[in-house]
Amino acid sequence: MPRITKPLTDTQIKKAKPKEKLYKLFDGEGLYLEVKPNGAKTFRIKYRFNNKEKTYTIGKYPNVTLAEARKELKKVKELLRQDIDPIENKKAKVEKEKLQNSLLFGNIVNEFFELKAHELSISHLKRQIARVNIYILPKIGDKEITKITKRDIIDIVKDVKNIKTPTTKNTDKTETAKRIYILLKQIFKFAIHNDYTDKNIPEMIDINTILPKPEKRNLKAVTDEKDIKIIYKLLNEYPGYEIIKFALKFLALTALRPGNVQKLEVEWIKDNIIVFPASAMKTKKEFRLPLTDTLKNIIEEALKINNESKYLFPAITDKNKPLSENTLNLAHKRLGIVEHNAHGWRSAFATICYEKQKEHGFSSEVIETQLAHAIGNKVTRAYMRSDFLEERRKLLEWWERFLID
Repeated sequence: MPRITKPLTDTQIKKAKPKEKLYKLFDGEGLYLEVKPNGAKTFRIKYRFNNKEKTYTIGKYPNVTLAEARKELKKVKELLRQDIDPIENKKAKVEKEKLQNSLLFGNIVNEFFELKAHELSISHLKRQIARVNIYILPKIGDKEITKITKRDIIDIVKDVKNIKTPTTKNTDKTETAKRIYILLKQIFKFAIHNDYTDKNIPEMIDINTILPKPEKRNLKAVTDEKDIKIIYKLLNEYPGYEIIKFALKFLALTALRPGNVQKLEVEWIKDNIIVFPASAMKTKKEFRLPLTDTLKNIIEEALKINNESKYLFPAITDKNKPLSENTLNLAHKRLGIVEHNAHGWRSAFATICYEKQKEHGFSSEVIETQLAHAIGNKVTRAYMRSDFLEERRKLLEWWERFLID
């Protein structure tokens, strides 16, 4: 006559003490509680599949109760009746859950920023993460990327204007919405190249059909002190590729020709100066640009994200090419600056430096040298040996203070 196993009780399990060796308390039909010398108690099921004895682990007591263990036993017996191995079935479920978790948009975003942490400046990375946390993840963070629709993206972009943040300064958040849209495109592109999806849903949307055109800021002549300061402050709001913002600020602070800024090569940068070779200059003469602390900081930030290009400010699509002047001009327009362009910074610098000459105290030779203009006639230039490097450094420091005041 077969031996009948007496079912376990909760009290018996609770009072089970550890021994020198592992032992088992059986509940019947293959279910038992394993008690280890360290006191750990685990529910397991012994069964046979394809003539092989196997052990299925349910979980540890008291996280898994006796009643729950018995329910799991019923599921295991049902799988065996269907000729399904419970262990392999459990593994398949775990793998499926892992796959589903890997497809969650929030998890993909985390991977995206892990990659971008090596490319973006710390400040820019923090801003991007903040935008995602505020505008994107609350809506689709727990959704699988393959299930995100055009409607989801459109709703996110349109709803930007309704979300208030501590830094919200006005009701027109069109530019912020565009930044969110660009960020979504970048994340989807990352997901495509990592085989999480095969569709860039944001690319299917014409952003100009769902957002109003930004308000144009009709500024006065750029030689007006107030207007030029407003324009400079707007450069910090540039919503696109951050290298462009750095190039715009570098251009504004140095009054160089746009072509010199665009084609500035990293190898020309020294400790406190940049040495432009004669071949790079309109005058066909070597030009030394003195660097202020602000310019050094811009260079440092640009180097973090210029993708190791030979150019400090490489093109968006090809690191082997420099930014174009058209890119810098379009960047001004994108900010709503309609009466000023990349070359306009030279005019602004020259006009205001001459008007404020008594204030900063530097001669016209210093100003003209910073503009890389030829000074005087051939005879004068033949005897002029100084390029006023330190004077120009101080003049640029004054110009910075003027713009941010």
